[in-house]
Amino acid sequence: MIRRTLLAVLLTLIGLAGGGALEPVAGQERVYHPFHLPADHNWSFRAEFPAVDGLFNAFDYGHGILYETLWSRPDAPVSLLEEEIFYRLTRDILPNPPRLPMPEASFMPQYARLVPVAKEMFEWAHILHRQSYDILADPTLSEGERDRAMADLLRHYQSSGLAFPVEPKGMEIMDEQFFSKVFRERYPRFNGLIWAYHWLQIAVYEPLLAYDGPEERQAAVNATLVRFWQMVEDPATTLPSEMPMSPAIAPLFTERYPEFAAIFDNLHMMHDVISDILVSGEVERRQKRGEIYRQADLFRDPGAMAVSVEDWIAMALAHGVDAQGGPAIDWLPPVPTVDAHRGHEHHHEGHHEGHEPEAPAHEGHGDHAPEDESEAGHDHGHRMEHGAHGGMQHGGGHGMQHGGGHRMEHHHGDHGAPFDEAAILQVMQDFHGALAAGDSVRALGLLHPEARIHEQGVAESREEYRDHHLPADMRFAQQVSRETLREEVVPGEGMVVYLSETRATGQVGEREIDARTVETAVLVHTPEGWRIRHLHWSNR
Repeated sequence: MIRRTLLAVLLTLIGLAGGGALEPVAGQERVYHPFHLPADHNWSFRAEFPAVDGLFNAFDYGHGILYETLWSRPDAPVSLLEEEIFYRLTRDILPNPPRLPMPEASFMPQYARLVPVAKEMFEWAHILHRQSYDILADPTLSEGERDRAMADLLRHYQSSGLAFPVEPKGMEIMDEQFFSKVFRERYPRFNGLIWAYHWLQIAVYEPLLAYDGPEERQAAVNATLVRFWQMVEDPATTLPSEMPMSPAIAPLFTERYPEFAAIFDNLHMMHDVISDILVSGEVERRQKRGEIYRQADLFRDPGAMAVSVEDWIAMALAHGVDAQGGPAIDWLPPVPTVDAHRGHEHHHEGHHEGHEPEAPAHEGHGDHAPEDESEAGHDHGHRMEHGAHGGMQHGGGHGMQHGGGHRMEHHHGDHGAPFDEAAILQVMQDFHGALAAGDSVRALGLLHPEARIHEQGVAESREEYRDHHLPADMRFAQQVSRETLREEVVPGEGMVVYLSETRATGQVGEREIDARTVETAVLVHTPEGWRIRHLHWSNR
């Protein structure tokens, strides 16, 4: 009796409860404990770019809650992921991400017990992501020190049995197996969101390598955030329609650190593969664990479904940079979009109405994140000539020769306007002054005609803001005192980014107010002067 009870407990712990017996998988129950390689540069990225770092914590949660839902609720309606969880992620979790990574077992307990090695493969690769960001973000490292630190990190990563190989996999491992593509067909919106996650995780490397100056780096990293928020504005058209791949999205990074780029593309392919297995009716529930472990073995096998570096680059570019979310730097003016029915690439012009619910009445500023449809008329300057690439030299990190130009021309503003910090500060001061004075005409006049304002979890056009949140914002501004604690203006590509932290104190109704607001504004130059193109407020 005792032995049978213990057996029942053990079966429950490895995820057998609720779905019948699973096929046993020999030799797969070893538990790993990934750890960071000790280094002085650890947590540099979090210190330099906390907004992006927080989003990565939210991405980990988004991946985990997806797998947990697919495994624990196989009969749930499609709307659970496509609507309820999707909107909870995009309107709550992503705009207000956790500051630190969360223990994955806390939000994906059944999946973590089902396939612990697969879960830990992802965790180990995510640590590689985080530590490589730290190295490239550390402003104290020289170029040589950075390259040596990356080589040390790669050796540390490869010392574990959890490591993905540096040989890139071919697309057939993701698209041509008997269970392939079912997740993206059943859950196109959520699939696009996952691909948007992958885009940002790759894209961030480009500004870290393209720029040395701290102001330029901050502006360019902020621009990748703007681009990410563009993608989730209208899920039917602005989310990626192809899986983002490193050679297309991050050619500088791929050229300099090809092993890392291949590992991350392999990682992202396996994310898709597991989603397909969990959804596919071709894989019976009792066989899903075994199939996931079979795929984990394939992904760790350097020769399984591998392709040459040249074919990997050609494959990435053949899928189209725009379809994968667009370049990380050297943007086109509008966000690339895809027709949801025909699958043809086109560029979205104008705003889609009615995709966000009306915000509730509020006092003060709400939480969301910025998005931008930059009006700067830049060409891609981003194509890689795959015939000019050499082989991958493992351990050296410099075996891929970049044949295409990938540098940004530095213009600040739509019309080649010179960077004028005083003028930009004055615009922001005038805007807040207009709110405090109850001057809606002046406040709206400082907003670009195509401005987007983010608060209370929604994005509003200038006209929607006039009808909804503007009156409440003016009432709030008239009843509190506003103190600027810090502010800075960061020049960017075709725009400038204004960042500030303010403190509001006073009495609003019966409420005592003592709140701090972080404000991010993107301004572009027009014939009438600098105007606010995007605005985001976050309170604490």
